[in-house]
Amino acid sequence: MVFDPMLLILAFLTAVIDIIFGMGFGLTMTPILLFLNYTPKEIVPSLLLSSLIGNILSSFFNHRLKNADFTPGGHLFKIVILIGAVGIAGSISGATLNTEISNFYLGLYIGTLITGTWLFLLLNKSLVIDFSWAKIAILSLFGSFNKGISGSGFGPIITTGLLYMKISEKEAVSVQSFSELFISLVGFVTFLVYGSAVNWDLTLFLSVGVAASAPIAAFIMPVFPPDTSVYDALKDMKERGVSLALVGDVKSKTGLLIMDEVIRRML
Repeated sequence: MVFDPMLLILAFLTAVIDIIFGMGFGLTMTPILLFLNYTPKEIVPSLLLSSLIGNILSSFFNHRLKNADFTPGGHLFKIVILIGAVGIAGSISGATLNTEISNFYLGLYIGTLITGTWLFLLLNKSLVIDFSWAKIAILSLFGSFNKGISGSGFGPIITTGLLYMKISEKEAVSVQSFSELFISLVGFVTFLVYGSAVNWDLTLFLSVGVAASAPIAAFIMPVFPPDTSVYDALKDMKERGVSLALVGDVKSKTGLLIMDEVIRRML
């Protein structure tokens, strides 16, 4: 195993954004890893296991730091259980389909999903919908299927869906992170059951980066105003001239520059 600081840095940065705003890890890491010549079938199991680690740690810190109240029987806890329960079926279906289709068609689906998700987030920032358990269940099924097949797409769907239902930013992000741990766990186990090869080196680097980000992101979350979105935060980064490509060798800088350019083109 060759130590690759680039993957640690990329995982750390994208996970911090994801844990604070409920989206960004899978949607950003997937195209970067594809560019770095990892195959979709290598990427997805690695993203699922590293996401699981981040979900567990961030949920613990979010509850401990009172970013959300997950007391059993409470309203948020019930939402988590519903999303997690319904999402198990979606995650299994997505992961199963991943093992049965070629990398070419899988890459096509992932590219379409990522492009469509970013466009939706940018064009529908002010949408408002009424809260209902049925709508949450539908969002969970769709988001978990995408998580299982592509390793991404769950956070943006669940977090934005809850925000559209007028659930606060911190609570929506915390609910997404807690409920996603069920989806990530079941999805990863599905890959193991089907005998899929796991790139353990890639998984290790991503997992370490994500684990390091969890406590930091949970402490940072209360600093942002309640209605701050990932779009607003990234826009602020752009206006301040913040660049992510600060460290590493040529290959490392290439990955960071891609992430930097993705953010800038979004805005």
